[in-house]
Amino acid sequence: MIFVFLILVAIRVTWIIAGLPLSLPELKWLLVGERLSDGFTMYKDLYDHTGPLAAFIYKWLDFVFGRSRWVHLVVSTFLVTVQAGIFNRILLKNKAYDENGYVPAFLYIVLMSSVMDFFALSPQLMAITFILLSLNHIFRRIDNVVTDELFLLSGIYLGVATCFYLPAAVFFVIFLLSFILFSSAVPRRLLLLVYGAGVVFVVIWAYFFWFGAGRDFLDDFFVEGVSKARIFYVSFMELLGIGGFLLGVTLLSLTVLFSLRVTNYQQKMQQVMVSFMLAAFLVVLFSRDLMSADLIFFVPTTTFFLVHYFLGLRRKVWKVLMPYLMVIGLLVYPNVWLRNNPPSGLLVKPSEVKVPGNRLMGLGLDVADYQEYVLAGPFLDAEVSRKKMEDLHYYDEASGLFETLEQSAPDAIIDQWGDMAQIFERFPVFSAHYQETSPGVYLRVD
Repeated sequence: MIFVFLILVAIRVTWIIAGLPLSLPELKWLLVGERLSDGFTMYKDLYDHTGPLAAFIYKWLDFVFGRSRWVHLVVSTFLVTVQAGIFNRILLKNKAYDENGYVPAFLYIVLMSSVMDFFALSPQLMAITFILLSLNHIFRRIDNVVTDELFLLSGIYLGVATCFYLPAAVFFVIFLLSFILFSSAVPRRLLLLVYGAGVVFVVIWAYFFWFGAGRDFLDDFFVEGVSKARIFYVSFMELLGIGGFLLGVTLLSLTVLFSLRVTNYQQKMQQVMVSFMLAAFLVVLFSRDLMSADLIFFVPTTTFFLVHYFLGLRRKVWKVLMPYLMVIGLLVYPNVWLRNNPPSGLLVKPSEVKVPGNRLMGLGLDVADYQEYVLAGPFLDAEVSRKKMEDLHYYDEASGLFETLEQSAPDAIIDQWGDMAQIFERFPVFSAHYQETSPGVYLRVD
């Protein structure tokens, strides 16, 4: 595994030297961590639908290391290595192949380098760690291992994955069906799966309830996470282009389904991995923030079948050349695509916002406008923020916003929605600190 880790580091260093542009989602996650590490509470003092566990990780990384993209890249590299080790161990322990080795781990890290967004410490990347842990329990159940803790732990892992990235809840449904279809699980144990996930949700809700944000957590993460308008960081066509080689390799690897001779147990494992791929498609379909990081859920299935494909090659020339050609293509294609077809909606561009001070609060600003500023206000996601503004006529919501604004103390406010007049009218104590210097721009005067 040390060799596999060194390969991953070499690939990522090469990407960084060649130029790894900052994406809007990455900047947003950095802003989330910075805001929360200042002592603010997610959903109550920061209006966004980022998963609570992902926000927790960003918060403590910022608290320890500050707002640093490099820290995120280092942690994501470590996490991919851990995932490769977990997945390799799962496949070998459950006898997925007739040969043992580190080929699954090697291919996993190569595939995890085939899309630019896979380098980021995304909620998707963190969620898939726990999905893989749950996958191991499905394989064990197919192998007739029957214990209550197997179902309970699977539910806990899937609940944790969902609280990193809400669309990952699709895997809970797919894995529940897998337990039913491929293992003949009894209803009592299936309820343990549901119970395990439920425990995770209740514990996290209780945490936010303690800090007066229980309802905010439910509204912003669950309700907005499934009902808000979709943000297209990339279009579906751009997504196909960015992940073109990865998806092509996935389709090629699936050809083993029609040619490979396997045991009955291995066949059930293949069926589970096909359902895993179906879940990956559904994640892309249901994601409220469409980005290339969503393709990360295709990596385990592609790795699983690609190992079968390589091991099944018969002609010596193809057995030697095909792995090299495929690995080179997976590593070169994304770099070439990025330079020739840069996704304009995904990458951070220079901002025209220039105001005095370094603490900025914006209503209607783009995430890119904060690249040189500290986020000094609760307004991050536009739709979630709009919903909060509609509730200002309620006392609890108004008092909560007032406390947040007073603690934030922005040096400058930029209002592109025209809502600051309403805020200043409701909070005259707060408005006394600011003076409008140009239309929609307010500077702190004390």
